Amino acid sequence: MNIDGLAEALDAFVPEIMDHCGTPGLSIAVGVGTEVALSRAYGLADLATGRPMTADTIGPTGSDAKAYTGVAALQLVERGLIGLDDPIDKHLPIVNPHGPRPITLRDLLTHRSGLGINLGNFHREPPPPLEEHLRRVFAAGRSDAYGGALTPFWAGPVGAAYQYSNVGIAVVGRLVELLNPDGVTFSEWMGEHVFAPLGMSSSAFPRAQHPDFVPAELLARRSTGYATLPGLRLPLPQLYVGDYPAGSALSTPSDHARFVLALLGGGGGVLSPGTARQMITAQASGGTLTGPSEDVSIGFVFNVFGGEHPYIGHGGEYPWGWSHFTRGWTEARAALVISANQLDLGDFGTSDRPSHAAARLVAEIVTAWVHGADPRRRHARDGLSYLAGLLVGDRLTTRLGITARPTAEELAGIADGAVVGPGVPWDAGAFCEAAGQVRMSDHPLRDNAELVLRELPAYELELLKRQLGVPGLGAIWQREGVGRGA
Repeated sequence: MNIDGLAEALDAFVPEIMDHCGTPGLSIAVGVGTEVALSRAYGLADLATGRPMTADTIGPTGSDAKAYTGVAALQLVERGLIGLDDPIDKHLPIVNPHGPRPITLRDLLTHRSGLGINLGNFHREPPPPLEEHLRRVFAAGRSDAYGGALTPFWAGPVGAAYQYSNVGIAVVGRLVELLNPDGVTFSEWMGEHVFAPLGMSSSAFPRAQHPDFVPAELLARRSTGYATLPGLRLPLPQLYVGDYPAGSALSTPSDHARFVLALLGGGGGVLSPGTARQMITAQASGGTLTGPSEDVSIGFVFNVFGGEHPYIGHGGEYPWGWSHFTRGWTEARAALVISANQLDLGDFGTSDRPSHAAARLVAEIVTAWVHGADPRRRHARDGLSYLAGLLVGDRLTTRLGITARPTAEELAGIADGAVVGPGVPWDAGAFCEAAGQVRMSDHPLRDNAELVLRELPAYELELLKRQLGVPGLGAIWQREGVGRGA
């Protein structure tokens, strides 16, 4: 895999993606084998001071921290201090009222304890110690989302279904704190037994991202988070996650990539090869924040995706200003980590969440590279123009079943008459080229899809699929036998 080609593609496309998504700053790390092969940073870590985003800028990982907690728990399993299928009520007085059996560590690590979805129990002040926090949460017995009016605290019986739970991972953190042989806090165990062995010197897992709990040197390198809407970026007040083993960690993309590579490569010394393999192998049916899914399984914490290029993944958000993205390809032993100081207020909780838009689009470029395709494809200056041509060609022919293509003169007239906004790149030649290639045929979907997949940058392809307005277009292309390089 040509890492120089990937670097060239990222440098060309990422600034354009960030502009499209309104992202202040974005940092990327790509790891291969045992090493971080590429790190890139774009934009600003702080808009007020002009501080640039760098590879050393630290950002909240949000829920990507759950994998750290999972590793710590599995370290206790390897030491014989708790079994995956041991009832946790031997150690903590937590019982699912719906039964039918006690909750186990395996249930918690696969989000099948019966606990409902919650948002992390955030507050404006740092939380109390984990033991006290969980005592209060279980005594209240209600979700934090909209004061408990949105989702039930206990959503169903143990093991019955996947229900993503921040409280469940906080319970795992408390087990780590309670059972570790050193008698140290959760944060201390993470630093000594996960971060230090992997050389993650820019990472910490504090009770709160606050000067009382984070070394000053690390906190000084943290980016400023922004809540965004189109044309608007708001630095909101600091919030602190009560369920902190589920999401209070700080790291850099390079550090987190080292962590993912360690798991892909057999544990990296923090887990045995067998346990590391378990963590990234399907253990149960999985899903997303909105519920179970037939398309994804869950290992221990990580989502597990199959197919021709199997991979593991997760993501994270830290309200209201940061998003984090992780993907690890199990066969290629490659990892991608993206950190952005943006969380879009237009997030409606769908799979196409605006807060992750920039990361998902950048991920398509890296995915193309991992799959062996040239991630550069078309240059950024003509990518939008080419996309416009494809859409116009579709609208004037294939969409309406019209077999006569626009003439070269007609396309030139469209290009010459285009009203282009300030700063928007426009290449009339790329526009006319694309519009002229769309055609009716015996297999228009297949033939035109092959053209699109060959020529269009991966992140523009995602936009095209939405703009075409054809539900399930990706599945249709697959059924038609159209391969995808990205």
